[in-house]
Amino acid sequence: MSNRMEDANTACLMQGMSQVLGTSADQVEGTLGGERLQEMVTTCRSCTRSDDCILWLVENAAGARRAPGYCLNGEQLEVLAR
Repeated sequence: MSNRMEDANTACLMQGMSQVLGTSADQVEGTLGGERLQEMVTTCRSCTRSDDCILWLVENAAGARRAPGYCLNGEQLEVLAR
């Protein structure tokens, strides 16, 4: 898979996690800045549990208060959602 595709997939997973937790990538960018958003996407991309993430997102599409324990950006997204 090309780097562009990987970046797009990662951005989709992170956007999905943000939405399920009650925030958005726009809010992340607006609050933390574009550079920090890109760092979070890079962190997400380094995760080895993207398949688990997809399943978690499907199972929790109606919303969740907490990110799964393996989410590398979970704590920060939870704080932004409050």
